[in-house]
Amino acid sequence: MKEIVLVSFLFIFSLVDYRRMKVPNWMLLVFFIVVSLCFFYPENRGWTAIDVNSMILICSLTFPGLYFSVFGASDVKILLIMALILSFTQMLDVLLYSFVCFAVYWWLFARGQKEAPFVPSLLVGVVVSLWIL
Repeated sequence: MKEIVLVSFLFIFSLVDYRRMKVPNWMLLVFFIVVSLCFFYPENRGWTAIDVNSMILICSLTFPGLYFSVFGASDVKILLIMALILSFTQMLDVLLYSFVCFAVYWWLFARGQKEAPFVPSLLVGVVVSLWIL
């Protein structure tokens, strides 16, 4: 269930991020509320433990990038919400595949631009790490 929720929200976010280069905060709030409600759903008893290591990983990787304007604020917020529901190894896989996908996208399509959308790369990273491999 968490995979379907995560992929559906990331698909919507990637469409918005590709068009506007920004994901609105109200959409991120809805995503956070849905993830929070899924913690209390009776069938998802495996979700109840939040992996602190994945939160520390995301904070240590994205906060310096946010400070130096490498990451956007919506990218950091999405990654923090994802860290609530994914384990440490899943977050490592998602980040690895997302950065590889973003590097290929940047090399092929966005080389002359100053910024490019990162959320579609997150979607590819989640799909590859959770469903394909």
